Amino acid sequence: MKLTVRGALAAIFILCMAALCVRLGFWQLDRLEQRRARNAAIRSATAQPALRLDTGAPAALAADPQAFEWHRAEASGRYHHAGDMVIRGRSRQGRPGVHLVSPLVLADGRVVMVNRGWVPSPDGSSADVRPLRTAAPVRVSGVLLPITTQADRGLPIAGRAGADTTWRRVDLAVARDRGPGPVIPLYLQQLSDGAEADAPPIPEPLPALSEGNHLSYAVQWFSFAAIGVIGLLIMVLRGRKTA
Repeated sequence: MKLTVRGALAAIFILCMAALCVRLGFWQLDRLEQRRARNAAIRSATAQPALRLDTGAPAALAADPQAFEWHRAEASGRYHHAGDMVIRGRSRQGRPGVHLVSPLVLADGRVVMVNRGWVPSPDGSSADVRPLRTAAPVRVSGVLLPITTQADRGLPIAGRAGADTTWRRVDLAVARDRGPGPVIPLYLQQLSDGAEADAPPIPEPLPALSEGNHLSYAVQWFSFAAIGVIGLLIMVLRGRKTA
């Protein structure tokens, strides 16, 4: 069989594409292992006894916050509503909304930011949260999640008293500016008690710990690679028979 330049270029292209598909397949397998490790870490953390943030736990959290991510926790105190944060772009069951995060002042003066849950918002960006304020002491339970240190200056909203700024996420620097005391470097994601809340803010459930579609995607990429290589072999064999 005489190898033409065109045929050689086609073979090189097919082999390169097959190699790329194999690489993408292993990338999806790596993503799958990361997802499994994350799920195992969440299961292990949420199975631990709940921390009492109004005891000695805050000092340990400040020393090594990553060790407490996804741990269950409970806290008692009063909300400092002057420091409320509206986190924009949070949908629920296809409806646009925001999350309401309030600083909870503990008995020792420390502050834990509490994501109280979802609030409907037609524009998915702003909400008047003043009706959701409470002056009474509260007891909150949920899981601890990391507060980002990536700067977020917020998005001012003109003419919206009580909700004049929204954020993309809970920002540690902003939380410290808005809290009346030292802020624990993890926020408390309030969880639903299993019953469907009929009034906002609606607490979020624990995330579904699925493995996603990474395995099926990996199989698809490996299949594409196999199809390319087999197709190339068929072309070579046919070329030899006609030579």
